[in-house]
Amino acid sequence: EEYFFNVLIFTAIFNLQFAICILQFRLVRVRGLNMRKAWRIPVLILAVCFIAPVADAAGAGEKPVFGPVRYDVKERYGTENVSTANFKAGEGTYVIQLQNGDHGTERPDVLELVLNGQKVLKEGTYGHRIIACFVKLQKENSLVLTLKDFKPTGFRRPPATPKFSAITVLPARDASLRGAFGAATWEDIAALTAGIKKIKGQEAASLAGAAADLRNDIALRTESVRKLSDLKEASARDFFLRLYGDGADNSDVRAEAALAVGTLGDAKNIPVLMRGLIDPDEKIRLGSARALSFYKEEDTKGQLTAVLGALDSMRKEALMRTLASAGWKPAGALIDLAGSTDPHVAAMAVEMLGGLRDPRAVEALLTLLGAAPGPRGRKAIITALGESRDQRAFEPLFQMAGDEAQRSGYEAELAAALANIGDQRAAGVIAGMIKKSKSDHLTAQLKAAYKKLTNKDY
Repeated sequence: EEYFFNVLIFTAIFNLQFAICILQFRLVRVRGLNMRKAWRIPVLILAVCFIAPVADAAGAGEKPVFGPVRYDVKERYGTENVSTANFKAGEGTYVIQLQNGDHGTERPDVLELVLNGQKVLKEGTYGHRIIACFVKLQKENSLVLTLKDFKPTGFRRPPATPKFSAITVLPARDASLRGAFGAATWEDIAALTAGIKKIKGQEAASLAGAAADLRNDIALRTESVRKLSDLKEASARDFFLRLYGDGADNSDVRAEAALAVGTLGDAKNIPVLMRGLIDPDEKIRLGSARALSFYKEEDTKGQLTAVLGALDSMRKEALMRTLASAGWKPAGALIDLAGSTDPHVAAMAVEMLGGLRDPRAVEALLTLLGAAPGPRGRKAIITALGESRDQRAFEPLFQMAGDEAQRSGYEAELAAALANIGDQRAAGVIAGMIKKSKSDHLTAQLKAAYKKLTNKDY
């Protein structure tokens, strides 16, 4: 198919160049140029157009030593489908081209490939449409392919959808390649392997190969990404981005690649990582958020605000939880969100501001405290100011706690916040609130805050 496609393309180019040649001859006649010299350009163009498809065909027309052969999953519900094949080949490096179904629903749930008694792909689930296994062949070779689908739980068995794998074995154009690599197309496989070879330094290139090799277990692959990242090799940027953006690959490997992209520190990668914040996979969202935390806030604030602004309240709140879990708390964006009209989003932003230990966060929280927010919002602000441990928050909270009218309904939050700040002057105020408490539950909360502050029982 590739050969005939190339022939078709070059035939079209030939026809176009032929038309240009005719036009050139007309211009030559009109201008009265030397016809003997004018022949040189069109003859050269025609020669290139004729030779190119022949040269390309020499590379693309390599005959497979085996296949293509399609293997269907016929025995269903966890039963193994074992297929064997024997074929001859000249000794050398070959590529086993495995097409893992055509669409996601056609991929076998479990696959294992054994060549000459050695596992090329160990038993597991492979999400890539295309897998290229670069191997050494002998004169006599044997393949064993095992396919099966998952056994459904319970007694109900849904209708089984068609699943298959197809195998073709061809001579490898690059005899130095080893490993099994997955992608969506053969062009992507070529780009992946070329990207690995482009990485400078033997150690870095070796680590990249180990990170992408599907033969390795996940722990080894993620460790290889981490070690490659530690080398700070700039030529690995494209490799990291390709690994991170491969939605069919393992999420642990992709999340580690996200961190590697972040450690490079190139601001050009920020838009790619921002898209990862809304990935369906939680590990990718967390990895992307951690990677973005490596950048300066001024480089990320505008794009993060745009991402949050495009989400509805529910997804916005979920994304903020992801940021908190990842340990990334961008003060500027959170200050903006703290003023949101959505009480859930505002409360979460306020909570995150309290843990920043950032002077700007304390100033924003004090401003919000004085803006007469609703009861729920005020409780969150008081708690966040206490979590900040900032001495600037003590005086406003201390005054509020000392005023019976102002503190009404906020006694527990004020006592806990003052205890967190740790100024001993608050002990008398908390003791006064304990004396006037109107419920056992509130009294218990106030006594716990008193003990935390003074290290004594009330």
